[in-house]
Amino acid sequence: MNTTIKRFPSFVLAVIALVSLLNTLSFAQLKDKTLSNYTSTRELFYADPLVFYYGNDSSVARLDYYVEIPYDGIQFKKNSSTKELNGSVTYTLKVTGENNQTIINESYTNNIDIPAEESKYYKDDSKFVVQSFPIKTGNYISAVTFKDNNSKTELTKNFSFKVIDHKGEDVFISDLMIVSNYEIEASGKKKITPSVNNNLGSMKDFYVFYEVYNSKSSALDANYSYLITDSKNNQLNIENGKYSLNPGANKIIQKISTENITLGDFKLELKDNSTGKIIGSKNISNRWTNIPITVKDIDVAIAQLQYIATAEEMDRLRKAKTQSEKEKRFIEFWKKKDPSPGTPRNELMVEYYNRIRIANERYSHHYEGWRTDMGMVFIIYGNPSSIDRHPFESQTKPYEVWDYYDINRQFVFVDDSGFGDYRLITPIYDDFRMR
Repeated sequence: MNTTIKRFPSFVLAVIALVSLLNTLSFAQLKDKTLSNYTSTRELFYADPLVFYYGNDSSVARLDYYVEIPYDGIQFKKNSSTKELNGSVTYTLKVTGENNQTIINESYTNNIDIPAEESKYYKDDSKFVVQSFPIKTGNYISAVTFKDNNSKTELTKNFSFKVIDHKGEDVFISDLMIVSNYEIEASGKKKITPSVNNNLGSMKDFYVFYEVYNSKSSALDANYSYLITDSKNNQLNIENGKYSLNPGANKIIQKISTENITLGDFKLELKDNSTGKIIGSKNISNRWTNIPITVKDIDVAIAQLQYIATAEEMDRLRKAKTQSEKEKRFIEFWKKKDPSPGTPRNELMVEYYNRIRIANERYSHHYEGWRTDMGMVFIIYGNPSSIDRHPFESQTKPYEVWDYYDINRQFVFVDDSGFGDYRLITPIYDDFRMR
């Protein structure tokens, strides 16, 4: 028996025509809108050497070498019996002194096992490791060589750092550590998550952690400012903190807002307000992470928000008069929707642009996949529970039926042209937003 497609009322056909018209609209492309200077793909690993001191004695320091291993950068093998994922990495830390003398040369192997029940989400996680070494004052060069033992991929990164002798100084500090998340557990234990790559990642707030060493026998008061400047030396942000410093080591953690920080590279400086001197600094960046490489144009990235943004939000984004203002509003939009604002990764943004990428791969023909009806439904609702395809039925045009059992929805697409241009027959009447 032949299956036929039912006829639809004129108002439905009008809706279909409107959707088709929207798909044919082109979005204005302004010159030099590439996002290449503002995006950052996750690498095989990140490393950050930080110098701390033993109490108020600066003649001998402690080198803490932080290494972050993003799980989505390494290859895992599935264990057929346990269904867990097994990874293995080896990293070598080498530090040489001023006379090219090797001070540290150590290798470590870590096996990373992902339980079967967590395998769906493992790519969002990272493994953090820290190795500590006593080290004397001087200038050093270090190299970190990282190898993924499953894929045999290998990468080396080089760093330089100083260990300063602060003899004779009443107060001195350690290196600054950028922290993406800080929380106090029910037991009272403080837990920090280091941002080893020093990328703010469009976080709403971040923290800076460091130690202040008071060589006096009594407590001292400190008044510090945290200054953030951009590559053109424009001051974007100032935070202030007052502290009481006990003799010896004092652990400081300061929350800093990113409200005025757009995309790019910046310098964080710690200023002692009593002397006016800069006593510490750190190079930081604010770049989007985990964005598909196809997202290169800010105007296209904004246009693609039509399935998740309201009309008012789209209007505000498009009315930005300058590139900088457009970027700022774009960041603000995603910050408000970030399900985990205390972390560098915005899971909703990652999922949304991943759906854009998949839609382009699956449904592109005359138009980019994200602008087709199938792409639209996929971006809003994700993968259907089932697809009933009818590409070669006699006496009917090719059509597909997508069912979403969890939300009790069905969408019908018909290829009127015969060239794979499937148009939505069952219109979306309700909230036109990503699920």
